[in-house]
Amino acid sequence: MTSNDELPETETGNARSDSAPGAEISDRDQSSDSSPSEDATAVQHVLLLEDDDSLRRLLTHKLESSGYETTALADGRKCWTFLTNEAPPDLVLLDVMVPGLDGFRLLGRMRNDERLADVPVIVLTSRSREEDVAKGFDLGADDYVTKPFSPTSLVARVRRMLS
Repeated sequence: MTSNDELPETETGNARSDSAPGAEISDRDQSSDSSPSEDATAVQHVLLLEDDDSLRRLLTHKLESSGYETTALADGRKCWTFLTNEAPPDLVLLDVMVPGLDGFRLLGRMRNDERLADVPVIVLTSRSREEDVAKGFDLGADDYVTKPFSPTSLVARVRRMLS
């Protein structure tokens, strides 16, 4: 787990994503997030595909401090290998513009794979054009979040989707 001292910050206390020039991720709420479902017997596993190192570390920290087991990867091919060789995660957070295999192609493969077809997917991307959002939903995304976004709000979306 990453400590707060290692998290990237700007002068305003917000993390920035290098993958989207000028993207600022607001995270002013420093209170601890509530854990996944109080009566959950098993820890829920979130797979994160994000190629921006600082954003990947920040989201991993937020998810783990909220009680989720997190696997964080930066490459689409490695993510696909993980998905096909390991037990399916409970949810996938998927950046679109990543090396190897882009997020849209990965999402399409997931929806065509019997083991992965029902795994909830939240797309995270700086691609906010109407055509991109429509493409994400057409490929089977359960939610589409554009950068910049609040990590605290994203964890709330994860919690809602997994409850």
